[in-house]
Amino acid sequence: MQSEILKVVMLTVLLSAGASWHPRNYAQGVTEAERLLQKAMLSEDVDGDLQAAIGQYKKIVADSGGNRAVAAKALLRLAGCYEKLGREEAKKTYQQLINDYPDQAAEVASARQKLEGLTRVLEKQAAKPVFQKITIPGKISSGAQLSPDGSRLAFVSGGDIWVVNLRGRVAPDIAGEPVRLTQGARAAWGGLAWSRNGEWIAFNRGAPASEIYVVPTSGGESRKLTISYSPRGGSPARAALSFSADGTHLAYATKIEDRLALHMASVATGDDVRRLADPVSTDPAFSPDGKFIAYVKSWEVKPYDPRSEVRVVRLDGQGDVRFTEGIPARARSPVWSPDGKLLAFLMVPGGDDASQEAWITPVSETGKAAATSTKISLPNTTYDSLAGWTTDNKIGLLFPSPTHAAIYTVPTSGGKATQVTPGEGFHPRWSPDGERIYFRHGFGDIAFVPASGGKVSLLSQGGDKVVEALPGGGNHISPDGKRIVFSGYKEGLAGVHLWTMPVTGGEPVRLAMKPGSDSRCPAWSPDGRWIAFLSEKALSNKKLDLNIYIVSSDGAEPRQLTHHTECFCQLLSWSPDGSAIAYTCTDGVLRVIPVTQGEPRTVIKVDGLGRHDGLAWTPDGVRLVYSVKGRIWTVAPGGVPSEISTGLDGRVGDLAISPDGRRIAFNASAGGEPELWLMEDFLSLVKK
Repeated sequence: MQSEILKVVMLTVLLSAGASWHPRNYAQGVTEAERLLQKAMLSEDVDGDLQAAIGQYKKIVADSGGNRAVAAKALLRLAGCYEKLGREEAKKTYQQLINDYPDQAAEVASARQKLEGLTRVLEKQAAKPVFQKITIPGKISSGAQLSPDGSRLAFVSGGDIWVVNLRGRVAPDIAGEPVRLTQGARAAWGGLAWSRNGEWIAFNRGAPASEIYVVPTSGGESRKLTISYSPRGGSPARAALSFSADGTHLAYATKIEDRLALHMASVATGDDVRRLADPVSTDPAFSPDGKFIAYVKSWEVKPYDPRSEVRVVRLDGQGDVRFTEGIPARARSPVWSPDGKLLAFLMVPGGDDASQEAWITPVSETGKAAATSTKISLPNTTYDSLAGWTTDNKIGLLFPSPTHAAIYTVPTSGGKATQVTPGEGFHPRWSPDGERIYFRHGFGDIAFVPASGGKVSLLSQGGDKVVEALPGGGNHISPDGKRIVFSGYKEGLAGVHLWTMPVTGGEPVRLAMKPGSDSRCPAWSPDGRWIAFLSEKALSNKKLDLNIYIVSSDGAEPRQLTHHTECFCQLLSWSPDGSAIAYTCTDGVLRVIPVTQGEPRTVIKVDGLGRHDGLAWTPDGVRLVYSVKGRIWTVAPGGVPSEISTGLDGRVGDLAISPDGRRIAFNASAGGEPELWLMEDFLSLVKK
């Protein structure tokens, strides 16, 4: 009732205020154009819905029926809405009013005054794009993608595909109600792709991604495409999909001799039409006219010194063009402008995927770069792919929300957690005497902290630095408390290997193994004689497996313990008596296997288990403790799991149980979830 009274009051004010607005006497009535103008002014000034007001003002100008006075007033108001939103259309609209309505003196005078002020502001500021955060209810996933028209965002939540209207009713920067498109789809978070007409979304299924589905955006059953390809990993680049302009074909990356290569298949039949590029090629993007596919070509200059560039394939068979040739960095995530004349992509200066710069480059008719790239600094770091380039020339960016991370301890019975490090850490592991907690610190260092909290001390390394891997670094302390085993890589040495070094610091010694394949998640046996770890190898059908191996703590040829071919092993923990190993796989099953001989037995099926989670036995060997979906649980074989409360809102990662079984150490983080930002008003900066 109060809002209705307010509207009446505001309407009275709007109708009686302003030198340029003199309404007719209501006894004589108002024209339809004037009535629509009043309604639009209410949307702007009372409801605060600038987007709705913009649409109404545009309609009034288009349908004014020769009523130039009303049209001029609507244009003045339209320009004001654009100015409130900080959009460059404000300047253009003020100028349009001046040029097209010279007979409307009051409105033209106001437009000149506004334009002069706006020009002065723009002159004071260096030309730069506008970044706007869009608030979306709940959390969105990495790999979220904008619809081609920019009205909706597709993302994965709980293994299903969701779509949210970005033009909600509350405010221009607050999205509407999310809508679920699938039920129980097991959708992977990477690789969402809209068809150009906005009617379909393609997505990957499984972890790692191993099947491709399409689902109608209007609702309905999803359909599996009969495309045969190997698992490709979960990152958006590796799992990226792209529809052709007419929606008849899909580009994707699949493994060829253990390396990813781009292929194109028919959406209708699943037939593999052709290979688009040689390995390693990922991240395909069809041009709007269907003539080209932009993609990312990757290689290593030397071990752990990756490079990548954007290339463009001409689909008429006339070549594969090096689009970003000679750039001493890594390019990723190419997206086309709606007219196909520009390519945008992210530049990565370092070894991870952190990007703080977007490059935009004109494209020639042959697919080559037509001018020098325009470099745009981003207001935040993104580790994600670009979320698309809409028809109204907005580029979607996914920035992480502010984060806080640390290592904590909590009683094994649950309760309130205690923070023991001032900042981020991973892979916490207890010393055998329970006095210290060792963990991965910073950029691959190993550190320790008193178990009750305090100063963080780094372990110094002699010789060339070995960087601890993430995930799967290990940090496991030998039962005698003298040495630490971890997984890491060293410059100049290919692969990820197992290393040991004194707990007091010193030069890491590589564990000699045959074969010396990539190895992660090392853990000493309780008697210190053995080390269990995860390692991968190629199978005859060109797939990879990831299984548990056991090797002497002095090194030798390892013995394969598990033999899974349909899922990857992820976490492992020795039983306290050393007779068995508990482990998890990507199929979500927690198993226990005897170390000597015998088959694994299932303890429990846990949806959502991942390689960043943790697993540990209680010292009495009665229960297992694990983390999943950011929470800690405990279960006895054959029993029902129960949660161990921490009192934290953050997400729990890896964990370890103290030698006396009284406390759990774990790393946890809060924040860091993707947030959607839109970059606009950047075209004037692009070099032609």
